[in-house]
Order: sequence, then structure tokens, then C-alpha cells
Amino acid sequence: MGSGHKTVKPLVLGVTGVVASGKSVFCEFLEEQLGFNWINADKLVHELYLAGNEGYKKIKEYFGGKFVGEKEVNRTLLREFVLKNPEKLRTLNEIVHPLVEGMLNKKVVQLSGVNRGKSKVLIVVEAFYLEPNMLGKFIDRKVLIDASDDVILKRLKARNLPEEQGRRLLSFQRNILPNNDERIENNGTLEEFFEKTGKWAGSLLQ
Repeated sequence: MGSGHKTVKPLVLGVTGVVASGKSVFCEFLEEQLGFNWINADKLVHELYLAGNEGYKKIKEYFGGKFVGEKEVNRTLLREFVLKNPEKLRTLNEIVHPLVEGMLNKKVVQLSGVNRGKSKVLIVVEAFYLEPNMLGKFIDRKVLIDASDDVILKRLKARNLPEEQGRRLLSFQRNILPNNDERIENNGTLEEFFEKTGKWAGSLLQ
């Protein structure tokens, strides 16, 4: 006889947005205040880029040894390179996205099993972009976190990213992200953002 616990289909929320928009702050709030299980797609990529892992091997194979170090892929150098070369960026996405998709699927299945017996399993996936036929197919509902260019650039300056590189990255990301996603603006204080986040999440879980 089994335990009688049924596997509950999780509610998977996708959180997207440009760099420095506040995605991680949003997800951290959901994790700490509402019990969401937080999956950060960028951290999955970082894991793939560690020496010996599949992403590291493929970057070295397709882009060359100068983009990898002894321990991991040089993400800064690789990002600067592909932002200037659209064809190389397409190649990078074709390499990395299927690998991240596989890891994300495993994480969702794992979390569903770990939380078996609970009445509700809540998962939030943070990513810059969720392609509909790739990572997006795991998502039940999406929200885009956004802020003005001026606010974003100030945040990037505080992270010591050169302004020219920040503008180039921001422009590139804005051109990819859809304009019709549900969004939450994050131009004000942290307290204001938390208030918006709490209200939005509360309506989601009703």
C-alpha cells in the first residue's frame, strides 16, 4: 500500500524582465513570504558553464578555448562577443537553451515529488526570457518586471558595468522581450515594490 499522497500539479509562475529590473527581488519575496520554490535559470546556466559540464564543453567546442578558463566559462567575455555578433548569439542560444530546458524539467519534477502530499506546490522560475516552445512551455502564468531605462542604467552603474555596455545590453534585451506580457513596474522604493508584489501575488493565489 502506498502512502495515499497524490502528486499535485504545481503552479509554475514565470518571471521575466531586463537586467537589473528587480526579478530576483520579486522572486525572493515570493520565496520568503509565500513559500514559493525559486528556480533561477541564470544559476542553471552557471552550473552548465562549470568545467566538465555539458555547457562548458559546447562553448569550448563552438566558440574556442579563449572563452573558457580552468574552472568555468568566461561569461563576461562571451556576452560581450555575442552582443556584437547576432549569428553567434543565435548559436549560443541554440546550444544553451535545450540544456537549460532539460535541467528545468528535472527541477520541476523533483520539487513536485519533494512536496508530495501538500495541497499546493508553488514554483517560480526566474529568467530574462521564456521562449514559448522552450522554457515557456513549463509556465502557467507569466509576469514581466520592468523599470525605466534611466533607473536600470543607474542600477547597472552601481554594479560597475560600463555605461556603453549597459546600454547595449539593455537595448538588446528590450528588443527581444514581448510587450504584451502582464507587468509590474519597479521604479520606486523597495517598500513600494514589495507592496505591489504582495498585492499581485495575493490576487494570484486567491
